[in-house]
Amino acid sequence: MIILSLDIGKRHTGAAFVREEDGIPLALDTIHHKSIEELAQQVSVIINEKHIDHLVLGLPLLPSGEEGSQVAFVRAVSQKLEENDISMTFIDERYTTPKKCENDENTAAACALLAIYLRRKSI
Repeated sequence: MIILSLDIGKRHTGAAFVREEDGIPLALDTIHHKSIEELAQQVSVIINEKHIDHLVLGLPLLPSGEEGSQVAFVRAVSQKLEENDISMTFIDERYTTPKKCENDENTAAACALLAIYLRRKSI
């Protein structure tokens, strides 16, 4: 199974994928977008090019664990991505963005989401 994770932002989205048999997340270029439609179109291209079987989406909960406005945005993106007829998992993304990162923190967070997903799946 090939899994794509997304750390969705309103203008920049981190992306990474993993072949489950390898277990090594690979960062993709950060996706720059101006709208939900533009993001969904770019993600659809990745889904087709990489033969993605499953999506992992970071759910940006507030520190209290409650849902804020950014969660509504992620859910709107997920509804648009449902057009690809692909299964999805939401993972709490609190604390996945590194405080200091030599690389792109968006893609680092997407890789962290994949690691969490794979770890939970193996338990």
